[in-house]
Amino acid sequence: MIEEAIKIGKKLAAYGLIDGASGNLSFRKGGKIVITKTGVVLDELTEEDFVEVEIGKKRDDASSDLYVHEKIYEETDYKVVLHCHGVYGVTLSLFFDEIIPLDLEGKMFIGTLKIVEGKFASPSLAEKIAKSVKEKGVCLVRGHGIYSAGESFDEAFKLASYLEHSCQILFNYEVFRRVLANPYHACRQ
Repeated sequence: MIEEAIKIGKKLAAYGLIDGASGNLSFRKGGKIVITKTGVVLDELTEEDFVEVEIGKKRDDASSDLYVHEKIYEETDYKVVLHCHGVYGVTLSLFFDEIIPLDLEGKMFIGTLKIVEGKFASPSLAEKIAKSVKEKGVCLVRGHGIYSAGESFDEAFKLASYLEHSCQILFNYEVFRRVLANPYHACRQ
């Protein structure tokens, strides 16, 4: 599974879903979680960038999102979790309370998705994220990014990609709708 996680880390970067040391990945391994270390760069992952943590335990070098991953695993049967910071998802989460995809894939695979918010690293936010992931397989946190889960990293990646793509379409739609409503005014500014 680590090889698959390393591949997805590179793919997240290639698709513009992470930047710098943002984001994290994990998978279940029996009664443990294998998760990326805090501060690692996902498109440069090696086997040494992962730590094993018993569920319910802490580890200082594990991702600061360990508790969120644990909550998702407690609430679901998913085998992997990923977290990324797509620009369009983060941007729209600051303006909307829900994402209603306009594109076919977004409608089919995501549907209407309520934005989750709360204090970073709080138990209540982790519970809200886990609830959304349980219902939809994916979650968008206000000002923070996407969490997705699946049976495999590919499945979780697809959900995150569909959501980010839907956010990009929605963003572009809103911009063009406003420009076309008043092209003279938009061109003069």
